[in-house]
Amino acid sequence: MKNLLKIFFALILFPNLATAQSSKKNYQYNIDLIHTDNDQVTVSFTPPKNKLEKGKFIIPKLVPGFYQPLNFGQYVSDVTAINKKGKKVVTERLDTNSWLIHDLRHVKKISYRVADGWDSLNEHTEGAKSAGSTFKKDSVFVINYNSLVGYFEEIKDKPYEISIKKNKDFYASSALDYKRKNDSTDIVRAKDYRNLVDSPVLYCVPDTTWLKIGTTEVLVSFYNKKERHYSKKIADHIKTILENQQAYLGGKLPVEKYAFLIYYESSDKKGFMGDGLEHSRSTVCLYLSGNIGYLPDALDRVASHEFFHIITPLHIHSGEIQHYDFLNPSMSKHLWLYEGMTEYATIHMPIKQKMMGIPEFEKKLEEKIAGMKEFDPHLSFTDLSKNAMEKQDQYMNVYQKGPLIGLCLDIRLRELSGGKTGTQDLMQRLMQKYGEDRYFNDNDLFDEITKMTFPEIRDFFRDYVEGTKPLPLKEYLAKAGFTYDDTTGKVTALAYPDPKQIALRKAWIGQ
Repeated sequence: MKNLLKIFFALILFPNLATAQSSKKNYQYNIDLIHTDNDQVTVSFTPPKNKLEKGKFIIPKLVPGFYQPLNFGQYVSDVTAINKKGKKVVTERLDTNSWLIHDLRHVKKISYRVADGWDSLNEHTEGAKSAGSTFKKDSVFVINYNSLVGYFEEIKDKPYEISIKKNKDFYASSALDYKRKNDSTDIVRAKDYRNLVDSPVLYCVPDTTWLKIGTTEVLVSFYNKKERHYSKKIADHIKTILENQQAYLGGKLPVEKYAFLIYYESSDKKGFMGDGLEHSRSTVCLYLSGNIGYLPDALDRVASHEFFHIITPLHIHSGEIQHYDFLNPSMSKHLWLYEGMTEYATIHMPIKQKMMGIPEFEKKLEEKIAGMKEFDPHLSFTDLSKNAMEKQDQYMNVYQKGPLIGLCLDIRLRELSGGKTGTQDLMQRLMQKYGEDRYFNDNDLFDEITKMTFPEIRDFFRDYVEGTKPLPLKEYLAKAGFTYDDTTGKVTALAYPDPKQIALRKAWIGQ
């Protein structure tokens, strides 16, 4: 009782004591978006309390969703460490993306400069711009924290608190919650580095619209130098897709908040350029075009595919993703799941929800089959996944063959279950078994799915995902009352399917 009273009086007398103690365990960052110079921003931080003589500071080489080095350390310069006495501490640049900080236990502040990763979407730069950041002082900041914020290899999995100085008229659009400290300062917190990097932010004078999809708040935030009040048009356009995705996923979305961050740059050039990167609770979309009228339709597909990533890898993922190494990551062998099943849902949802008819569905399948034929048929999908960094020329097959794997798996599950179970059900069960904070072991997933479903499914994975047997498209589509001509690539619904085919087709696509 005496100890409890001591704690009580300590909290009364020193109300900020608990906060101060907690802050020592965090990375405390300061980012200045007001005093920019030559498209560079100043970043500084206090590392968590530690007893390290040396520490390796890392800015990511790679980020989830890309399979080529992006080397964000190339934009960082003037790394300086100061100890508690105000004296400089020795720092060594080890390579493009890492620095060795001496006497880390006594370091009070580390500061550095970060350069704009792209000045214009018209200009070619190495790597994908949707994973980088741009700083336009008086108009907009597109921020991916992997290009501004780092971590110490020896001090991982610590919370982050970031204070951001910004134009008083700017608003932070993000899946994270930004708190207003005063007119020119926002505060944001993340539970760890992975959570922070997974949550980009768009800072600008707000053009935002909120949608309510079931219990999920969806933010649509738009920036263009000239066009204003355009977010509502986009939101109205994608609302139907999101509502149908909710129904397809069982009537409830597994996230409370989601953000579409859309940067549109006008151009005199013909054509339409798009670049995007999905995150667990948000999507960054970058567009360049001379005709903004193309934008709503371009966003349809992005909204559908990227939004489905709230299932995987957010709620279904391996340890390689849960404990992602931003300097030297190990690749998971389950791109058939992360991208293939996501793209399959993008095709399957509209036909299942009666947003499209069978002729349009047939055309979608024909496009995927034709695309698959452009890649190496002798490369297994697990090998492609594990070696995605080295097999860039084959990577795009995850969006071609990947969804066709999903299609065949769906039909096989429907066949074995008498129409009762398909990939929609499988993904829900996997999500319930694992979830956001629990990962599966990469080598165990096929066996786990087999336990959940049927023994024959293990043979399916062995033959068509781990192995290189051609997908049984002709055989499986025939089960659901479709013909597939592997010479012409045509997929056609039978005019007079038999009762068994009708039942399977109805269970599979609802038509």
